[in-house]
Amino acid sequence: MTERRTKWLAIVAIALLALNMRTAVSSFSPLVTFIQDEISLPIVTIGLLGIAAPLAFAIATTMANAPTRKIGVEKTLIATSLLIIGGHALRALSWDSTALFVGSMMCLLGMGIGNILMPVMVRKYFPNRVGLISSFYISLTALSASAGSFLAVPFAELGGWRFSLGQWGLMAALTLLPLIALRKNSTPEKPLPGVIKQKAIWRSPTAWAIFGTQGMTSVFGYVSFAWLPLLLLEHNSVSVAEAGALLSLFAILGLPAALIVPGLAVKYTQLHAPIIWFSSAMGMTGALGILWTDGSHLWVWVGALGLGPTMFPLALTLYNLRSRERSTVLAVSSFGQGMSYTMTTIIVFLVGVFREITGGWEFALWMFFGVALFSALMGIQIAKNHFVDDELVH
Repeated sequence: MTERRTKWLAIVAIALLALNMRTAVSSFSPLVTFIQDEISLPIVTIGLLGIAAPLAFAIATTMANAPTRKIGVEKTLIATSLLIIGGHALRALSWDSTALFVGSMMCLLGMGIGNILMPVMVRKYFPNRVGLISSFYISLTALSASAGSFLAVPFAELGGWRFSLGQWGLMAALTLLPLIALRKNSTPEKPLPGVIKQKAIWRSPTAWAIFGTQGMTSVFGYVSFAWLPLLLLEHNSVSVAEAGALLSLFAILGLPAALIVPGLAVKYTQLHAPIIWFSSAMGMTGALGILWTDGSHLWVWVGALGLGPTMFPLALTLYNLRSRERSTVLAVSSFGQGMSYTMTTIIVFLVGVFREITGGWEFALWMFFGVALFSALMGIQIAKNHFVDDELVH
């Protein structure tokens, strides 16, 4: 296979993977009222389904390393795609909330492994185009999230909620084509160099700062995908259709950042910290606006909340920019995403618990504010422009 053809197959594989990375996350919450007509979904069950995404992504960080180091990234992603397809099918065929949860976990475990391995694919096939390719796939990931929420209700009205959830499996099936063509390139990934392996990745301040950067965006994203439509329905008295549209607005605002931030991050390292501080400020503004608004101009505050995760594409790009070796990219990606999604799982669950206890959403909105405020501190370490490898060696 020629190098040109290999790179084309790699870019197609990366694109299709990115388009699958959020459909199972964002397509569920707008359909809750449809599903409740057929399957019992009390608030606790909705909360469990809400934590499925960050929980699965956290678990996936422990599942990605071993097969990648044994059979390579491409073959691991083939298995991942099959898991996503099976999960979409089970969600569509669900007969009760347990089947719905298991199907969701299957999809999301596959997507979580994809999250870890996407930066590795970029580094493997496009080591000199990290910013450009990162921007490309993160943009498609944002589009995936927006499409899942925006199309959920129209697809449900067209063919029912089962069709709306299950049709995303077709997109996942397409991903197999370029990955199978690339399977001969799937060689075992090298372990971390011995001098680095002697010290755990958590000893790196930069690895912690990257975790904190992604952690804020994960909390904003998955709390919103799990609870924002219901929050807006109850706290701000919008309609079901408006709630779905506002969730789509929240998701689509990640697209401009995904297009712009990775390229800026590669070219101007001095902008890393200001991007974090902008993201933090927008998150705090959006949370307070939704908390105190009387319903007018709600789209402005949801828009600001959607700009809160502006640092998400920065976090994903930093896995490559602050790692000297491809093996370090895999290690930092696993650490940062594992910590981020573990924290997010706990917070998404607590939001549901406090909603049940208090009957309101004030806890969720103050939590958004607090997490955004804390994330601003990450910019201090990121501004030092250190490499994880160097911090672990010295």
